[in-house]
Amino acid sequence: MAKNYLTPFANARDANVTSEYEWASGEMASTLSKGFQSGVARSDRVNRALAQGTSAGYSIGQLVADYANQDAGIDAKALYDGFKKALERFSRISVVDVVYPVGSIYCSTSSISPSTLFGVGVWERIGAGRCLVDAGDGFVAGSQGGADTCRLTANEMPPHSHSATVDPSGEHAHTRGTMNITGEFGCDDRATWIARGAFSSQQHTENNTSADGGDGAPWYKIVFDASRSWTGETSRGGVHKHSAQIGSTGGGQSFSVRNPYVAVYMWKRVS
Repeated sequence: MAKNYLTPFANARDANVTSEYEWASGEMASTLSKGFQSGVARSDRVNRALAQGTSAGYSIGQLVADYANQDAGIDAKALYDGFKKALERFSRISVVDVVYPVGSIYCSTSSISPSTLFGVGVWERIGAGRCLVDAGDGFVAGSQGGADTCRLTANEMPPHSHSATVDPSGEHAHTRGTMNITGEFGCDDRATWIARGAFSSQQHTENNTSADGGDGAPWYKIVFDASRSWTGETSRGGVHKHSAQIGSTGGGQSFSVRNPYVAVYMWKRVS
């Protein structure tokens, strides 16, 4: 460790040093501007003059030892060079401590660590491949989360439809099968009551006359109506089924959810 050899003089509490009030008084004005003249000077005033210089030298020497990492002595040139180095380092530390206190994040497109760049503090790389998000609203400071890609679940897909086609199958025809329509009726006008089954008789509006060889009784007509009486059913041939083809789409691959980005190096100051 560097050492400061510039020690203070007359700094004890009971040191023989004139007071601040007397040193700043009008009586001392001439001595302060011209120095001690001929005659005997008071020791407390001489000590005050020496104490001021040595105190200033000690302060500068301690800065050199603490921040320039070199010994401070009475070599004026070395002391000056060390003082410049000490001021540079002290200024850098002060600025870095203000701008980047412990816990701060430093970003750069250069890969040089801030500990090397600034010469101040201990830093660690963080967040490789990640972006920064403001803490709060469920985001705890220092926590990590998120993903580069995502695969949708069924509930996350938008409503949609699929087209479908039905293949033709089972081309067929129906036959009469066991269906049988039956009926009968009489062969002259007096036998019309015999009409049965799908046949029925209805009285005509005209009568048969003797001129026609008839007996003057009403004419009847025979009516056919298949819905009156029939039995059986058509064949059941052609039992079949159809196959339906529903179109599908999608490969189920993950997709990127990463925002547009600029890649940088990030460090966090830990001490």
